[in-house]
Amino acid sequence: MSGYRAGKPEWLDPGFYPVDERLGKGMREGKEEILLVDVGGGLGHDLLMLRQKHPRLEGRLVLQDKEEVVRQAGEEGKGKEDEGKVFEGMAYDFFTEQPVKAARAYHLHSVLHDWDDASSHTILANIAVAMEKGYSKLLINELIVPDQDASWSITSMDWLMLALGAVKERTERNWRDLVEGAGMRVTGIWTVEQGSESLIECELL
Repeated sequence: MSGYRAGKPEWLDPGFYPVDERLGKGMREGKEEILLVDVGGGLGHDLLMLRQKHPRLEGRLVLQDKEEVVRQAGEEGKGKEDEGKVFEGMAYDFFTEQPVKAARAYHLHSVLHDWDDASSHTILANIAVAMEKGYSKLLINELIVPDQDASWSITSMDWLMLALGAVKERTERNWRDLVEGAGMRVTGIWTVEQGSESLIECELL
């Protein structure tokens, strides 16, 4: 997926998702408050970019992934900056209970397209239980397949996912049904251009 995303707009870029307005506004004050939990976040690319592009946003950043991945993020120094760590690493299996409760936001980047609907429902439901109604948001960063005239880049990725894992990219209706089945609702969708990943914002029902 990193090769597919190369050169494409990122959700943290100016003019994409209004991060300061949607996450910064209403964020609780305090050193222990968590701004964002990146679930299955790999080496922390999105967390590093969040801190770099929105340095005035306060709050802790938490990277969750398999133990060996989190360890690699630390070994490569990707969780550190001159004044301390950018994010905290936490080994976590997203098919189990989410240990971080009431964060401002939980983030899934190119995670759910690797899983069928039943498995994705489990992942989402575990996050939903940890969210605080009226405060927490779930941010899903994934491709959305248009109902008509989908670009070749989206359809080719859909075929690739089918061939590699018997899974698929999802339409907007697919995403809404999946989210609602886990006790949440879609509160907004931001897309810069077809063929790039969209940002789907969700809250508890």
